[in-house]
Amino acid sequence: MSVAGGFAPTSLASGVGSAEETFSPFGEVRPDVPASQSPGEAVPAPPMSESPFGTGFLRELDRGESELLAEAAQDLLTEFEDEDFTDALEALVDEAAARHVTDTASWSAPPSPGQAQALLEQWVEPLTEHAERALDALAEHLGSIDPHTVGESEVAQLLEAAPDYGSTGNEVFDNFLGSLLRKAKSAVSGAVSLAKRGLAAVGKLMPINLLLGKLKALVRPLIEKVVTAVVHRLPPALQPLARTLASKLGLGSAETGPAEHEGDQEDTVTRLAEEFDTRMAGLLLAPQLDPAAGESPLAAGYEREPAGELDDARARLAEQLVDLPPGKDPSAEIEQFIPAVLAVRPLVKLGISMIGRDRVVKFIADLVGRLIQPLIGQDAAHQLSRPLVDIGLRALGFEASTTAGTTLAGEALASTVEGTVMRLTELPAEAFADELQLESAVRTAFAEAAAASVPAQLLRPDLPERETAGEGGVWILMPRSARPRYRRYSRVIAVPVTRQLARAVPWSDGGTLESYLMDRGVESWPVPTEVQLYEALAGTQLGHLAADEAATAGEDAAGELQPLTPEIAGLLLREPGLGRASWRRVPPHGHHHHRPWPGRRYYRVRPLVGGGPVRTRRPRRRVAIWLELAGPAPALRVAIRLTEQQGHQLLNQLDPAARRGAPDLPGALTELTNRLRTTLPARLARRFVRAGVVADVNAAAPAAERVVNGVVSAVSTFLSQRANLLTAAMRDPAPGATIVVTFAGISRQSLATTLPAGQVSVHPGWRRHG
Repeated sequence: MSVAGGFAPTSLASGVGSAEETFSPFGEVRPDVPASQSPGEAVPAPPMSESPFGTGFLRELDRGESELLAEAAQDLLTEFEDEDFTDALEALVDEAAARHVTDTASWSAPPSPGQAQALLEQWVEPLTEHAERALDALAEHLGSIDPHTVGESEVAQLLEAAPDYGSTGNEVFDNFLGSLLRKAKSAVSGAVSLAKRGLAAVGKLMPINLLLGKLKALVRPLIEKVVTAVVHRLPPALQPLARTLASKLGLGSAETGPAEHEGDQEDTVTRLAEEFDTRMAGLLLAPQLDPAAGESPLAAGYEREPAGELDDARARLAEQLVDLPPGKDPSAEIEQFIPAVLAVRPLVKLGISMIGRDRVVKFIADLVGRLIQPLIGQDAAHQLSRPLVDIGLRALGFEASTTAGTTLAGEALASTVEGTVMRLTELPAEAFADELQLESAVRTAFAEAAAASVPAQLLRPDLPERETAGEGGVWILMPRSARPRYRRYSRVIAVPVTRQLARAVPWSDGGTLESYLMDRGVESWPVPTEVQLYEALAGTQLGHLAADEAATAGEDAAGELQPLTPEIAGLLLREPGLGRASWRRVPPHGHHHHRPWPGRRYYRVRPLVGGGPVRTRRPRRRVAIWLELAGPAPALRVAIRLTEQQGHQLLNQLDPAARRGAPDLPGALTELTNRLRTTLPARLARRFVRAGVVADVNAAAPAAERVVNGVVSAVSTFLSQRANLLTAAMRDPAPGATIVVTFAGISRQSLATTLPAGQVSVHPGWRRHG
């Protein structure tokens, strides 16, 4: 039968016409002639000694004001960009998500979004008040300094002597507070540097204390957006005022399409950080727009979030599939459910509009309905519930009842349908225009989804899509006492980890599983570990998964969750089928955190040391980048942060007394730089593109490689000549140490072509600013 609109094909009878036939997985330009010069008249240029101004200033006068404003904005945003601020903001979102799960689980009925937001606002209010007091103290310390008259060196000294902001008693709060205060100091330095450029568009900059007062007005709205990002979902674009600022500053629109950022918390956090930087730049470059005005909590204008709609639709479908009469075709119920999935993971737009979205949905629903038909009804639910209770609830430590078992059965069926549709959203447009391709894809996706949700006893033994060759588990919606936030694998997998295995598994902080385990106190190999597995739903944030461990409140526990790819699952668990490739897009290599989107899987390793897990503080990034292209001392800095365990190892390598011989300099160099070439180039390349050094990431690759080589060379020279400074820093009581390699006197032009020699400095503790 032909179908108008390009979706034509054959009768469903050829593929899914009957239950017997249906496959089932179950068993710059300057003028050359002055305006006053006559044609042909030769007028020699005056010698430079006749002008009190340098050539740089004259070139500035020749350039348009808007061009200068855009360049100033680019310089400010380059200086404001701070990976540690983004990390601290990300950790705050994660902590808020964990708190949200804890709050909602304690209610007899789930709180409304407004009630949940009020609970989180009450929890985060001490941080907001502490931040506002700290900014007031900094403003009082700097007084009514005029950026037009104060010297840059004087401001640097005042900032260095600024009062300590104190501690909140919460690690995540303290890290955010520290990064926020560093951001404020960057705004002060940027104002002073900007005043020296004499931009008419800027006009009279406000005194520093007033500037900090305006900046303080941005803090509460930022924290409110963190809460809103947890309870609701932030829209994909910058807020209107931030877009106006970006346009005013010559930066274009920072808005990004939803297809790129779909369901990715890391993009939400990055957009919040970028918007905050844009508003800071606006305080300096476009104060007439009052970037601090018009801020209010976002939740009031929110509609029901798509993830919440999907939760409701999932629960409704689970009940329907259990309550339908045995053998009843569930296609109509599935057809009603699919749009809720597509609201969070839309089908590819190219081609679908031509084919007809409704036709595609109906075709998928009809086929999936026939595939799942053998497990419809109460009788099938009871058969399905028994193994689900045994390898699901009881394995996770829950008591099971008949009602709980039936609920699990319905959830498993609904999860199978949801997983099928989620996988289909990754198909190319061409697959939806060809019925045979689409039917083949649906069958494969259904088999994969069923293998993840249905106990192995009910699957065909020869099913190639089964996730494990050995003992398997199932993925259970969690938490059980509140709205589902993620799925957890019912098995906790015991894994003896050898040092060779640990060294081969990368870690999101730029290290490896080996460095993580050693930071946790591992001293001998192999080490017995337990591995817990998780799967993200629509709306999942890493803090939801971190809440699974109650002892991590106030700590940055989300950094211990790592993406479980098929490669890592094969290495660590010997079961590659438990891993999940990136469905949406693969973040560039060396990306800090892979943020959740539906279907992505994560793992947490618990080393069993001394009878229980041991946790030590670690930096979120072992390597940090700071880039400043304006001001009196432009520089690129690369910082290598050492944990306490790394410090002890380096002490053993560098201390002659400990070695009873010559220091092991080659070993120390390897320890310090062996991961730089795999994690640093991509981050540098993206940073150079955003700073306007080069046009694209490919053009940035040679510059990034020069920086990495320069870092290694500088550290090698440092170890050969001044290794004693490093051992002294490691003996300091502060946790860990930081090696900073500084490339001074750089510019956009020089970064793209050459690089000065790096200068090394060492600091006790984890240095979080340049």
